[in-house]
Amino acid sequence: MAPRCQVLPLHPHEARDAPAALLVVAMLHTPARPELVAPLTVLLDDWRGGEGCIVHIRRFAHKPHSSCRTGHTSAEAMPCAVPLPGERVVTTHTDDAFVDTDLETWLHRHGISHLVLAGATTLGAITTLARHAQCLGFSVTVLADACADDELTDRSGFHWQAETLHELGLSLLERQGVAVLSVKELCRDC
Repeated sequence: MAPRCQVLPLHPHEARDAPAALLVVAMLHTPARPELVAPLTVLLDDWRGGEGCIVHIRRFAHKPHSSCRTGHTSAEAMPCAVPLPGERVVTTHTDDAFVDTDLETWLHRHGISHLVLAGATTLGAITTLARHAQCLGFSVTVLADACADDELTDRSGFHWQAETLHELGLSLLERQGVAVLSVKELCRDC
């Protein structure tokens, strides 16, 4: 059986003008992610200077007392990642923005074949979205310095540092064929 579409590798300097979309995932006020402000600012400034699409993925919880509910200030976008008029916003209730949304349809309707992912969390929403996108036939790039993870204490009481989980997530994605670049590598020739 032939693939649904041919997936070609995206050269970094083609990203913002190719049939590509930048997906900015869950960049909310809480938890604070100051290390992402500079890379996201550079990335969005550069991408907005091209012809590629920008899609903001917002996750809102169904739980009544969650801080990620509409109306809470912690559920608003970080100032560096506020959607501009004309940029698509997709609201999801899961780590996978393809579930119960029109994201896939919208991307295909706009001729998008490559997704560039930035945001939070590397082992959560970024990994889930990247793997599902590959299953749908998209090629995927994750921007290592424009993603972050949260620290975690596992069931046995071991405490995992956020940076360790972030690097683990990136390594797993690379092993599965996802390109991992820095913002500088992606934007240097744009």
